[in-house]
Amino acid sequence: MHLTRGVVAGVSVWAGVGALLWFFTLVPASAQTAAWPSAAQQKVLQQVALGQARTELFARLRALPAGRDVTVGDWLSGDIERERALRLWLRKQPRRGSPRLYSDGVCEVDASIQPEELREELLRLLEDYTTPATSPGVDSRSIKGLARRWPMVWATGRALLSRHARPDRAPGWEDVTSEGLVLARRAAEADAYHALLEEAGRLMVSDNRRLREFLQADDAVRAAVREALRRQAAVKVEYEPDQVAVARVRIGLRELLRILTRVHEEHYRGDQFEVADFREMRLRAAWDELTASGLAQPPPRTILRNRYEPIEYNTPSWATETVSAAGRYEPVDGESPDEAAKVAAARLDALDNLRRKVEQLVIQKGVTVGEYLGYHQDLKGDVVLFLSGARPAGRPRALPAGGVEVKVELPLLRLWEIVRRKMKQEEVEPPTE
Repeated sequence: MHLTRGVVAGVSVWAGVGALLWFFTLVPASAQTAAWPSAAQQKVLQQVALGQARTELFARLRALPAGRDVTVGDWLSGDIERERALRLWLRKQPRRGSPRLYSDGVCEVDASIQPEELREELLRLLEDYTTPATSPGVDSRSIKGLARRWPMVWATGRALLSRHARPDRAPGWEDVTSEGLVLARRAAEADAYHALLEEAGRLMVSDNRRLREFLQADDAVRAAVREALRRQAAVKVEYEPDQVAVARVRIGLRELLRILTRVHEEHYRGDQFEVADFREMRLRAAWDELTASGLAQPPPRTILRNRYEPIEYNTPSWATETVSAAGRYEPVDGESPDEAAKVAAARLDALDNLRRKVEQLVIQKGVTVGEYLGYHQDLKGDVVLFLSGARPAGRPRALPAGGVEVKVELPLLRLWEIVRRKMKQEEVEPPTE
């Protein structure tokens, strides 16, 4: 007997499009366990999963408020240099916790950003990359004020052994066409050369002048410097696991001095800069090489996607929800742990309460997750691993007498993917109206 919740809605949307429906029943089926990945494959899976987590994290950060009726994304879109700088900063953030590698070949990695970390980075970008014309409604005061209400932002990325461990493609680029690889490479190189020109413009020529003023003196000057950088700067492009092509360019300041000298002689018509200014610029620089990075993604049309995805017809409603639980630590006589130890103890209590809630979830026909795992002991390891991925839901709350309360939460879709592996899967066509 199959559950039929949502039959009417399912038929009205999917009938006639050729999609497949999947039923899952509680009849025991053989395990669908992937071969355990090698150390090299595990490294690839972790890289891809972390890349996807960072991509999702960036999207969530963009949705945070940065000013009155202005989000971080709105603010970033006003300046390509500013947006690139934040993306490069985010790409350097480490993962949170340990990777979770399940027995079916799925790897999950978490990434997160503390509100204080993001606040300091945005304040730096505000100072380094922003002009009043590109930041209406956003200033240091608005960022500092709104940051107090920002949550800790979490994201989880995942990679599949069956999809992301192919030796013939760069990890994370398995579904990108050859055209997409070429276009992403070219776009990343163009962005990198643009970034290199902007970095050159930031060099100090004197106490109160930057090279930017020389580059903006005439369109011919800027074009000539840009073209010379394209010819002489060294560039290296890598296809990163988050499906972003990263082009890194570099040029020595000695070579840059030669370029500026030649452009000054051939194209400059003003009287504000002399060749001696560029020699002074080189002496002022704290390094001997100028570097920059450019980023680009493949165009959406070059990413291969299935026209129709199979849909599940009797998935439990909780599979698309998030479960949460709270835990407490109350000191007893003689105990005086530090704050970190209190939070850790409260988190353990929260995880135990979360486990209890998960065990009471009904899969089908009144069978709970706890009862189901009693019949399928081999799934318990994956469920325990799944529970370990619970993330903080808000900040710890101080309790009277020195106690602390911690809340955690966990999306449940992965749990459903685990338990359904031992169910019988039946493929059917959508019914006609």
